[in-house]
Amino acid sequence: MVDQLSNERIGVFNAAQLLGVRVSELKEALRLGTDLRGHPPPKPLVKGAGSTGTLMLFRLGDVMDLAEKIGRDHR
Repeated sequence: MVDQLSNERIGVFNAAQLLGVRVSELKEALRLGTDLRGHPPPKPLVKGAGSTGTLMLFRLGDVMDLAEKIGRDHR
């Protein structure tokens, strides 16, 4: 079950929400190749999809791993 959940895809809005950052902060870190709160941002599985060409999808497991690291740093 956990394995299935970690492979689920989530959008940029939900990824940013789980990470506790603004969508613009996540997008900027990806665009510039900079760290997000001291850690590399999750790599999008899909980038530039959708009708507007701006859709990004992330693996939930990658986002949750990063959220845990960020949370540990800010305790």
